[in-house]
Order: sequence, then C-alpha cells, then structure tokens
Amino acid sequence: MQETFEQGWAALPFKEQFPELTEAAAKNMDDCNAAITNLLMNDLLTVSQVEAIRQKRFPKLVAKEVRKAREGNK
Repeated sequence: MQETFEQGWAALPFKEQFPELTEAAAKNMDDCNAAITNLLMNDLLTVSQVEAIRQKRFPKLVAKEVRKAREGNK
C-alpha cells in the first residue's frame, strides 16, 4: 500500500486514490472522511479525537479495505 493517502475536506475521492477499491468500499471511505469533518465542524468531536481518528483508526480502516481489494485482484 502506498505510504500515505489524502483525507479531510480537500482529499481526492478514494476511488481516485485507490482505483482497486470497489465502488462500495470507496464510497464508504469517502462517507467516513466527510463524516469526520462534519462532526468536527459541528463541535461533536474534539480536535484531539479527530487527530486520533485521522492518525490511527481511519488509516487502519483504509489499509484493511485496500488490502482486501488487492488480495481479491490476485
């Protein structure tokens, strides 16, 4: 997997970042990405919570989906 990926309000769609993802998986990643930003902007998550999500949990989810997509393409 590439070392980094874009996330946040200005990120490219996940299907562009990882073309091997299914449409459903890419849409889910895009929806999660937007939800994180929306929750922060509406003061429902703290900055420290968002940092934990964006630096740890969300990358794990993305890695899992990309790994699954790549294993399916073998």
